[in-house]
Amino acid sequence: MAVVTSTSKNSAAPITLGSILLALSGDTLVYVPNNGDELVLYNTTATAVPVTIDGSAGTTVSVPGAAGATLSVAAGLVVTVAANSFAYVALDKASAFLNGTVSIVAATGAVVRAAIVTQY
Repeated sequence: MAVVTSTSKNSAAPITLGSILLALSGDTLVYVPNNGDELVLYNTTATAVPVTIDGSAGTTVSVPGAAGATLSVAAGLVVTVAANSFAYVALDKASAFLNGTVSIVAATGAVVRAAIVTQY
């Protein structure tokens, strides 16, 4: 059980990102609304890996311009990270999925590292 490391990009010098290796359960991330945080995921395996980001209080959200339609965010946001590649999530753009305690998990047997870059 670990918390995804957050590193500020507000530096004149190069920065080194701290990261955690995602587990099947128990890992979390701290989301600060409107902070400009960016989640970076790195898949070190030879196959694509789904990573699920799920806030414990996510239910449904209204869809603007859709005549009152709603969208369920209860199952979380699934980000598929291609083999031997990075994926990027602007957390403020995915805020509907990040209410409550936010868990982040990788699929069985996956080797995915996660880091958050913040502007502050």
